[in-house]
Amino acid sequence: MDKLLNITIIAGIITSFIMIIFLLYYMVTKKSIYEKILASDLISMPLISAIVLISMYYKTKSYISLIMIIAIICFIGTVVTTRFLARKEIFDEDNNR
Repeated sequence: MDKLLNITIIAGIITSFIMIIFLLYYMVTKKSIYEKILASDLISMPLISAIVLISMYYKTKSYISLIMIIAIICFIGTVVTTRFLARKEIFDEDNNR
């Protein structure tokens, strides 16, 4: 049973990395900035699932903080990018003198 679980975990890791490669290809080939933002946001899901599967393979819980950091960085990056595209500035300027 343990061998079957390891094979399934390795297949999931390989599938996650294949999804990341396809999303990177999609991000490079599309010309619209909104499709590139969508692809860059979608890359975080297979990356997080690959890290979860790697932690299952090594039977450790030490990668949970890495997963949380990646999720927070991807969320903040998406919010900042869409805010920049909506207003063409990231932070409000206080130079109204």
